[in-house]
Amino acid sequence: MSRAFAVARVDGRLGGRLGDARRERVLRALVATLPRVAVLDEGVFACDLRGTERLLGTPLVVGRRIAATCDALGHAASVGVASGPFVARAIAERIAPGTVRHVGAADERAFLAPLPLEAIPLDPAQREECVLLGIRTVGAFAALPRGAVLERFGRAAAYAHALASGEDLDLATSGFAARSESMRQRIVARRSWDEALDSRERLVFALRTALEEVAATLSREGLAAVRLSLRLERERAVPLRLDRLVLPPTAGAAALLRSLRWALDEVVELGRVVGASVEVAEAEPARGRQIGLFAPDGARAEEAIALARHLRGRLGPGTVLRAEVVDAKARLPEREARWEELVK
Repeated sequence: MSRAFAVARVDGRLGGRLGDARRERVLRALVATLPRVAVLDEGVFACDLRGTERLLGTPLVVGRRIAATCDALGHAASVGVASGPFVARAIAERIAPGTVRHVGAADERAFLAPLPLEAIPLDPAQREECVLLGIRTVGAFAALPRGAVLERFGRAAAYAHALASGEDLDLATSGFAARSESMRQRIVARRSWDEALDSRERLVFALRTALEEVAATLSREGLAAVRLSLRLERERAVPLRLDRLVLPPTAGAAALLRSLRWALDEVVELGRVVGASVEVAEAEPARGRQIGLFAPDGARAEEAIALARHLRGRLGPGTVLRAEVVDAKARLPEREARWEELVK
């Protein structure tokens, strides 16, 4: 069975973000005409077209049908078609609204190569480090040895490397099957409600405290979530389980909640929810940041000053100095700059 995915990036006719009602209307229309639809982000829908060619036509024909469906609802959609959702989304984000483009499997790596690093799900700190090393495009990142990427940046970055290499995986079923060896405990938060929640908005709001609890545990353990698992207990219905891959990995409650929100948007009929449990199914060590010599943001000023005072208190005067260039053309290095105490 040949792999084929279409990703539609949908905006309002006049531009801007889709509201909840409009987003659900688009999702319902796509689900009514296609067998498998996932929500990747706000206004971004992935359609799994594997095994549908004999019934629905070629992937390019289906892509045009998706664009026409969105147009009939009053929304302009840019539709990318490729062998996997990552490349298809990269296409959709780089073409004009209302257009459809198909990149064949043999040409996908060439399409990705000149794109900037922002096109792949790397942690911002890792992306900055790559730029400092002269790696500025997806192609240059893909040229790195997979083992070296895994050793330096971790498993999620190795996954991003696979995407950069054109080894796209189905985001709905892929992930890290084994639990991370770095997880020393099961990170899970549970909630239950006497009154059933019957809307996504109420459920997302209710899940906020659970995600804050999970985020606090992740931060305390020095971990970042790579994959989340959400189990919903429902009135007069079987429990619903949702899995979500989180790239780049994070310990931030807002980012985790946003990821689960997109997973919930994939469920057309949510039902009445009376309980929920959120578990970190996969995590990796959080990549800490040193006070940067090169990073443009560096540390916050108050943190840097506090650290400088700590070092001066432990090591004495003359330990933490700041250089001021007084003569850039001086022949001797010692005359080029003047050093003074950063903190007294």
